[in-house]
Amino acid sequence: MLMRKLLFLLLAVLCFGGQVIAQSRTVTGKVTDGRDGSPIPGVTIHLKGSNVGTTSTADGTYKITVSENAVLVYSFVGYLSQELPANKDVINVKLANDDKQLSEVVVTGYTQVDRKKLVSSIAEVGSKQIENVPVTDVNQVLQGRAPGVVSASGSGQPGSKQNVAIRGIGSLNAGASPLYVIDGVIMNTGQYNYDVQTQSSDVLANINPNDIETINVLKDASATALYGARGSNGVIVINTKKGKAGTSKVNFKAQYGFNSPSFGNWKLMNAQQAFDYQRLLYANAGYSQADIEEIVPDSLLKHSFDWNKAAFQNGHTQNYEINSSGGNDRTKYYLSGSYFSQDGAMIYSGIKRYSVVSNLQHQVNDRIDIGMNMNLSYIDMDNSGAGNRYSSPLFGNFANNPLLPAYKPDGTLYTGLEDYWQDNSNTGDNFLYSAAVNKNINQNFRGLGKLYLNYKFTDWLKFSQTVAADFIYGHNKSYFDPTTGDGYNGADPGMSGDLVEGQQMSRTITSQTSLHGNFNVGSKHQFDYLAMMEYSPTHFEAFNAEGVGFGSGKIRVLDAASKPQTVGGSSNDYRFLSYLGQINYTFNNKYYLTASIRNDGSSRFGQDRKYGTFYSIGASWRVIDESFMKSQTIFNDLKLRLSYGSTGNADFGNYQSMQLYKYDVAYNGLPASRPSQMGNPYLTWERSNNSNLGIDMAFLHSRLTASVDLYYKKTFNMLQNRPLSPTSGFGSVAQNIGSMSNKGIEATISSRNVVGRDFQWSTDVTFGMNRNKILSLYNNQDIINPTDADGNGYTGTILRVGMPAYTWYLKEWAGVDPANGDPLWYTADGKTTNNVNLANYRTFGATMPRYTIGFNNTFTYKNFTLSAFFYGSQGNQVINGAARYGDADGARPNWNYAVMAGGNYWTKPGDIAARPKPIAGGNKNSVALSTRFLEDGSYIRLRNLTLGYNLPKEWLKAAKIQNIRVYAQGQNLLTITGYTGVDPELDFTGYEFFKYPVSKSVSFGVDITL
Repeated sequence: MLMRKLLFLLLAVLCFGGQVIAQSRTVTGKVTDGRDGSPIPGVTIHLKGSNVGTTSTADGTYKITVSENAVLVYSFVGYLSQELPANKDVINVKLANDDKQLSEVVVTGYTQVDRKKLVSSIAEVGSKQIENVPVTDVNQVLQGRAPGVVSASGSGQPGSKQNVAIRGIGSLNAGASPLYVIDGVIMNTGQYNYDVQTQSSDVLANINPNDIETINVLKDASATALYGARGSNGVIVINTKKGKAGTSKVNFKAQYGFNSPSFGNWKLMNAQQAFDYQRLLYANAGYSQADIEEIVPDSLLKHSFDWNKAAFQNGHTQNYEINSSGGNDRTKYYLSGSYFSQDGAMIYSGIKRYSVVSNLQHQVNDRIDIGMNMNLSYIDMDNSGAGNRYSSPLFGNFANNPLLPAYKPDGTLYTGLEDYWQDNSNTGDNFLYSAAVNKNINQNFRGLGKLYLNYKFTDWLKFSQTVAADFIYGHNKSYFDPTTGDGYNGADPGMSGDLVEGQQMSRTITSQTSLHGNFNVGSKHQFDYLAMMEYSPTHFEAFNAEGVGFGSGKIRVLDAASKPQTVGGSSNDYRFLSYLGQINYTFNNKYYLTASIRNDGSSRFGQDRKYGTFYSIGASWRVIDESFMKSQTIFNDLKLRLSYGSTGNADFGNYQSMQLYKYDVAYNGLPASRPSQMGNPYLTWERSNNSNLGIDMAFLHSRLTASVDLYYKKTFNMLQNRPLSPTSGFGSVAQNIGSMSNKGIEATISSRNVVGRDFQWSTDVTFGMNRNKILSLYNNQDIINPTDADGNGYTGTILRVGMPAYTWYLKEWAGVDPANGDPLWYTADGKTTNNVNLANYRTFGATMPRYTIGFNNTFTYKNFTLSAFFYGSQGNQVINGAARYGDADGARPNWNYAVMAGGNYWTKPGDIAARPKPIAGGNKNSVALSTRFLEDGSYIRLRNLTLGYNLPKEWLKAAKIQNIRVYAQGQNLLTITGYTGVDPELDFTGYEFFKYPVSKSVSFGVDITL
């Protein structure tokens, strides 16, 4: 009986198994990209409603066992999922890209926000606007691309510092630059090279723009308040490129170009013009013809020289890069290596950059993902001397008269130390000789690294830990040969030759620990949140040494100096400890509310004032989703945004709250110290309150989109150095005093003018207007010729309550006396005087532009693309400081002269002239700083013109090449301005003093994707 039951059970199992085997079969196939047909490895293929599944192999193929009536689900990051019935033995699948998913996310540094839910005012500059533009600083690509951002530089030297202001000048004595965040971690910026009167430099030039995916500029409080005490001047979030799941790609970029200096409307006299003008100067001064011929003999024309042509060069730009990206739904990578080289417009100047980037992401399992970002870069810069150095070609090409020869009769160069040169030149230094033997070298290494781990407990609770490091090493070496003016010691020739060497190192470690997640309450209420602790200590060290007494050989190290001259060094530490939180609420997918709070602690402030709390609240309303909008046909999208909040500023140097001592004195032969700073234990955060009202619109089936923002920002408790009575023993003390406001309007408009099968035309316009006003100062007293946080003087400006920051404060030019050709200025009673000391000071325009505009047109015809981008800056006033030397009415004989100096000057009684009578030695100090040299700094510039061509895909298939694009582009090809100087694009000083000119460039390139 038992045996029969067992036999029956065995037969039943065998029958059932046979039925299962009969109903199971194998499905094979290949998964490819719907755009180009390339295989996609790592695609997840699983049976719907079960845990049975597999993944595609490297060539996109897969194999899976299925049962009858099964449904297969194909899914992969960045692609739309597909569900197909398993009714065939071979199923090939083409996955479509989920472009909407990829484009609807905005990265704000700490978080990512769905664009539909965006409450903040954020300007985004994408990789297509950044790639292949031959600039050395990422700030340069923001010009005109991001409304409300003003980016300008006082130097055209490759790698020089760009001054950036977001929504106006944010601070007076504290730092006014925005905060920079790269891949979620705050980074250091600025100059890390010891300054020996050279052009500026900035470690931001170490970042390769081609490695950047997006630059997001955070402007209002709802975006910047998450950065609390460090977001007062806006935040620039740089997101580097990451790998995307799909077929691995290899890209090769090569670019080669030519650049030449641009001198704008500034033109110098040639030898004959200078000869005639110089003789005129002496004739007007009453010299006899015989004396004039002796001072300015005809023989000078035989040895004339073009100093301007000798000082500048036509250079080259080169860029070579290879990168690879790809991965699957578990592991993604981006690797890049590049070399960039650009010759400066001035001889013996230029920059070389080497960079390596590695971004890796790995999904360990359903709960854990880890990643690493690494950005290593090195810059080698040949830095030219500042415009106030006699040995600098920048100064010498203006100062050296074209009648002064560069070469001796035997064909060798004058050094400038010869008696003939000392008697007939203004500089005593032939830069053509000294620039070749003197060297200013800046070298910067930067290492940016980040490790992170994310752990998912549930959708509503996720944990993240990030550790990042920002290491900067700057090295400067400035050598002055003993045979040059800067290196020669006339009092002790044995001590001729000078070498100054400096090193600076900065190390910042940032730790971020956070909890975040999202959850729903019912079907209409959605929440997501972030809670984080951030700790960021920075250590800085600097060392410099100088040695004198060098032979004429090429050994240029400090050990070769016969006498060490000075040794110096410094170090400092500062720390930030922050706690922050944010919560976002969505109701019915059309009402959005966000609130954030951040508590910052900084070692820079007094013991009881170290911590500050900052907050924001913002809301948006998708009006387009309301029922009453369904029947209208005007709008395709309509959203209102409103935000308010506070931010802070702690960029005021270290130890300002402390009483400090210097150990630079001795007592009775022993080291001693002396008080050097009073200190202020009550010093605390500078604060700003910000409000923003915005509207986003789309019309004509979204072919026309627009975004407009109105803002108001008030800064108070400003960090300033208040002057003290000399009887205190100190010059000033740091205090929180004064307030200032910025208000304005910003707009972005984009239109797709023509959308055809073969031809498309689109236009993008950005507009920004800002009005700055000082609301209060200490006792409401004026501050004349103020300095910024770096100690830079703003010559000729004033800080006055009720007026914009850095308003010009000058004596007013009244023109030329028709009776005698004297210069005239206005007095306080409105009359005129030819004595500048009796003239009256008045306020005039400010150094910052009132309006900025960007205008870009892109045309596409089949495989051709043409784009033209213009940038305009309007409404600021600038001083043409070079004209005070080159258009000086004879005040500086033997200089080179501006061509304009030789025209429209007074010659006889009754003349109505623009220039006084030119006289050797000058005409009654006519070149004194006044509104005579104050000009409108407005300009419009063709910033970029690019023509590209994509080779047809069918040409490339046989070689298995995905794409080849060839292009030609021009940079700074045209500038329209009434400014008579070299370049109206100046930093916030508004004062041009022999500016290093910007370059025009034309380059050609090829991008190959394998």
